Amino acid sequence: MVGATTRPSAPSPGGTPAAEIVAVAFAALTPDEQERAFGRISDLRLNRLAGEASETARLIRSLRRVAEVADADLSPDLYRVVRRELIAAGEEVAEFNALVRHFGSWRACKEALGLSEVTTPAKIEARFRARLLGKVHHYRAETLGEALKKCADDLGHVPLVIEYEHWRQREIELAKAQGQDLFLPSDSPFRRRWGSWESALRHFGFAPEAIAARLEPGLQRSRDSLTRLHSGT
Repeated sequence: MVGATTRPSAPSPGGTPAAEIVAVAFAALTPDEQERAFGRISDLRLNRLAGEASETARLIRSLRRVAEVADADLSPDLYRVVRRELIAAGEEVAEFNALVRHFGSWRACKEALGLSEVTTPAKIEARFRARLLGKVHHYRAETLGEALKKCADDLGHVPLVIEYEHWRQREIELAKAQGQDLFLPSDSPFRRRWGSWESALRHFGFAPEAIAARLEPGLQRSRDSLTRLHSGT
């Protein structure tokens, strides 16, 4: 049925016959029908891109499919519920944790879903990558000190570099699982600013005996601490 204000346009000379047929048919739809058709075509295109080994496209496809079925503003819990229903029906839908790991947070997942209405997965991926590279990598001394103190408090002693890095990765992963963004400095800013890890420890007021004690018996204590961190105890 032709809409009141919508008329089919003539095929353009340069278009392929199949594409022009689709364009003319699209123009003949009512506005509501056009919106539904556009959504369906977008999904088909995302399916094709997902088949071309784009992880971003595959995950966006899952987000769009769940959003389509839910027909409501997505939340982490709603995504999980709808996903279980789709999996039970034989569909392949990405796990919630896979989405958060890939995009960085649930907020970023929602942003990617919204962007998928107007741009391609490749451009969304490039946008997120540029944003990550553009983040400020210079931390204030207060921020560095807070991170180091929090790590020492969690471990119960002055950390070795490897202990700090494992603690940092664990904190970031825990935040991602909760749909949050967390940026913690690596050991590099400490080394760049104070010349060495030990000098950074001294700068932030750790006692010389405690700094030395971290090395004796460092290896065994490091293994024990890492085991405790990974077990969550």
